[in-house]
Amino acid sequence: MSSGQNNVEFEVLPTPVKSDNDKKEYKVIRLKNGLTACLISDQKPTQDVGLSKGNHEDENGHESSEMCADENQEQKLAAASLSIGVGSFSDPKNIPGMAHFLEHMVFMGSEKFPQENDFSSFISKRGGSDNASTDCDVTTFYFECLERDLITALDKFAQFFISPLMKKGSIAREREAVDSEFQMVLPADGYRKEQLLLSLVKTDSPVNFFPWGNLTTLRDNISENELYSGVHKFRKRHYSAHRMTLAIQGRLPLDVLQLYVLECFNNVPCNNLPPRDFSLCKNMFDTTQFRKIYYIQPINDLIQLDLAWALPPLLDKYKSSPSGCVSFLIEHEGKGSLLSYLKKKVWVLGLTAGTGQSGSESNSMYAIFAMYMTLTKEGLEHLFEVIEIVFSYINMLRKIGSQERLFQEMKTITDTSFKFAAEGTAVEVVSEMSENMQLYPPEDYITGSNLLFDYDPESIEMVLNCLTPDKMNISVLCNNNNLQPGLNFDKTEKWFGTKYSEQDIPQQWLKKWREASPLKEFALPTPNIFLTEDFTILQEDEQHPKYPEKILSTDLVELWYRKDQKFKLPIAYYNFYFINPVAIQTPKSAALLDMYMDLLDILLSEEGYPAEVAHLSYTFDIYDKGLTMGVAGYNQKLHVLIEMITKHFLNFSDILTQEMFDAMKDKLIKGYYNYLLDPSDLAEELRLYILIDNYKTSLEKYMVASSITMEDVKAFSREFVNNLFIKVLVQGNVARDHSIIVVNNLITTLKCQPLPPDTYPNFRVTQVPKGETFCVVESFNKNDSNSDITNYYQCGPDTTKDSMIIELLMTILEEPLFDTLRTKEQLGYSVNCCATNTFGITGFTITVVAQATKNSTDYVEKRIEIFVKQASDILADMSEQSFEDTKKDLIKTKRCSDVDLSNEFSRNWTEIAEEFYIFDRTEKEIAELENVKLCDVQQWWEAHTRGGNEENFRKLSVQVVGFKCSDNSSEEETENNLVIQDDKNEEVKLQLNFIDSGRNGAENEEKERLFVEAVDTFKETLFLYPLVCGFTTHNGTTKECSS
Repeated sequence: MSSGQNNVEFEVLPTPVKSDNDKKEYKVIRLKNGLTACLISDQKPTQDVGLSKGNHEDENGHESSEMCADENQEQKLAAASLSIGVGSFSDPKNIPGMAHFLEHMVFMGSEKFPQENDFSSFISKRGGSDNASTDCDVTTFYFECLERDLITALDKFAQFFISPLMKKGSIAREREAVDSEFQMVLPADGYRKEQLLLSLVKTDSPVNFFPWGNLTTLRDNISENELYSGVHKFRKRHYSAHRMTLAIQGRLPLDVLQLYVLECFNNVPCNNLPPRDFSLCKNMFDTTQFRKIYYIQPINDLIQLDLAWALPPLLDKYKSSPSGCVSFLIEHEGKGSLLSYLKKKVWVLGLTAGTGQSGSESNSMYAIFAMYMTLTKEGLEHLFEVIEIVFSYINMLRKIGSQERLFQEMKTITDTSFKFAAEGTAVEVVSEMSENMQLYPPEDYITGSNLLFDYDPESIEMVLNCLTPDKMNISVLCNNNNLQPGLNFDKTEKWFGTKYSEQDIPQQWLKKWREASPLKEFALPTPNIFLTEDFTILQEDEQHPKYPEKILSTDLVELWYRKDQKFKLPIAYYNFYFINPVAIQTPKSAALLDMYMDLLDILLSEEGYPAEVAHLSYTFDIYDKGLTMGVAGYNQKLHVLIEMITKHFLNFSDILTQEMFDAMKDKLIKGYYNYLLDPSDLAEELRLYILIDNYKTSLEKYMVASSITMEDVKAFSREFVNNLFIKVLVQGNVARDHSIIVVNNLITTLKCQPLPPDTYPNFRVTQVPKGETFCVVESFNKNDSNSDITNYYQCGPDTTKDSMIIELLMTILEEPLFDTLRTKEQLGYSVNCCATNTFGITGFTITVVAQATKNSTDYVEKRIEIFVKQASDILADMSEQSFEDTKKDLIKTKRCSDVDLSNEFSRNWTEIAEEFYIFDRTEKEIAELENVKLCDVQQWWEAHTRGGNEENFRKLSVQVVGFKCSDNSSEEETENNLVIQDDKNEEVKLQLNFIDSGRNGAENEEKERLFVEAVDTFKETLFLYPLVCGFTTHNGTTKECSS
């Protein structure tokens, strides 16, 4: 035992093994109470950072004298995370959701800091964030904050585990919060499926549980006194220091971090009681119920096949990862792979496999190895054959046996990735670390989840031998219209209300699957040509620009470039923005672009997958004016990947088949519909539809997608590539001349021409009318009680001053908004405010996701407005000193350095893609912030909100109204309201159902409320702002926008 500066005893444990490029220092200590802490000192200076030594006393009298970052230089957030070795598996059988409920309750004040939400308030007011999660066997709490506030934050944080109040008065509110959280995930098919699977285990098992908790388990089935005593008893039993692991990171010396931990966490109580013993819980999935086929009705429109096997626990085999070795082969997408074969038959479009990372999938009792396949309609019709092909591949793997060559290739990839890993944010590092500390010995805290060490053919063989037909669970997710004749969803899962049907697996199927012989088309992956051999870092330039420079400008392309000299990793990023107005002319052309992107991605997969395995990534995305392509990874062979992708642009029509087109068209229609089912997505889309003059909605695209033909897509692919303007950003370990060569080669291969004059696409934004405008619609999902209420307050054309005032307002109001509407009034689990910038028009939103079973959207909207009026008082009562402190903290968060190259690249790419090109935006914002006064903020708020002088009060309230779902809905009522194309190619229309003031229960008010009942008609009456982007590009020239 050692003794710290405050004479607190602790034990020093082995230091974790780290990457050669990891410059952070680590130290692991175990306090006398049994708590284990990993201290992470990140004293590697950021670019141009000076360190100064000084004394600082915080609001609670903590004084520190240590090396701190100069406030005028780049900053980094500090962070801490604490994990406890207990989770939902330990819930009392009579109180499901107890562990999750306790996670909520400890936030509700402590003996030392008795105010509810004291900790969250402290963190959010200073630009930080906090959260917590409850898994099956671990609960984790974490936060990030400015380094100056770390000691105070740790003191408040530690009180969660020393003396939380958990008063009776908080119980009713927090169980409402737990229930609201459950209601938000209720429509999520992944959670619904997981709950059903866990209900198939032995009834006396801790796995047969309901981890979320809701009002049924925390109110209806238990008295308030029982819940109060139960949650305190659960905490005293399980929240013990010897089961806690803490990780803390900051740019402070290890001895300072150690002092903080000893000071704050030494008094966490320890009961030395062992955790609940699960060692006798074996073979819990060895039930006849598990070994069946289940047809499950999803909320979203999808067709999915899941195959699952219960394996012995594999946590102790982390050094060899046998399940990872098997999943590497099963989910491979290259030539000779299982997925390649199934794709060619157009039965399966996507496949993933392995043991998941969540506690319900891998823990000390078992591991679930699962395969998840996205089926086409034809794949569902050939369900038996699909599974037979799966076992044909698995039987080939058994026959061939484990291959050390493949293991060594995997090991090489993980070794390289570990050596050159990009640095994560402090909160990402500590949250992963504290959970790893629950699983691995100290020396493996970092490497345990990242590296492969030992080739273990026996364990690989064990995993393969478990993947047999006789031990398999089959789940098929499909809606009624795809269900086999004679089947119906005649059963209902208890907690989520999931409709399903179960069947025994026919013996003749099992026999054929056992005997399935390997197909001649199958083969193991060949050596990967994309593996990087050259990791040389380019030499530094003496005159190195601070921001990207335009190094190529023609009527076809503008290329921006910046070599990396900060992170010094063999990594590069290329982003291409292919702009063509044809992509946004009509809803059909917008849908064609979506389909073109999806088809490109799937047609590339066989050739492109080896690159992804070698950690060279490629992505496609739809942006405002066309298609973006991102390529990133180790720089040596990125140009080879770009050349391969470019050729697929040209060969698209030659390799597209009718069968693949039909399958992807069906998937596209399903994707639009599933997007529309989510009330928050629908609310955001409606807001943008009203605001943007040429916006194409998912609903519009959904309605025309069924009319698209393969010839339409082929013609579009040619037309889209024929005329382009291409924006490019290249950053990283790549030479200037090389980046020009890569871009010129792409243009030469595409053989594209410039856009015709005056065809460059631009967007304009409507001006919201003065006063209040309401757009209220019914949700498309009649089985979802969630409602989204978003109040949007429009400011006007962007100025740096307005943007900074809005950011200050969001910082000031975030915590009181959450405390009022979420904690005290319990209007919904999700409550937030956010600054917005829509094509150069600024504003802000306040959003609440509520439940129709509890409150109407009209009521919630009124409560938002009451808070907005209260906010005027908050601002009026704010002292000059408090305002200046808030300003300083916001400036510090803006000075936080990029933790990796991707952060810097993403920020620069946003400036280019959105055509602002203000690469020094942060510096300009800081300069403006320093000049903003409290009276500026107060006057701005009064002018832009109701209740003040309303000089520029322009509010748009978008509400998507959920349904008061019945627990006893008939099967016909629960069937999704999906519009599909029938056999006669006849289209059925899906329309927004607008709700006017009377139908929504709104009463007459002092000021007239305008309700939108037809968006297009409403938009015709609105003024359009002039183009307000900083710059626009036409035929290779960059110039300021004119009005």
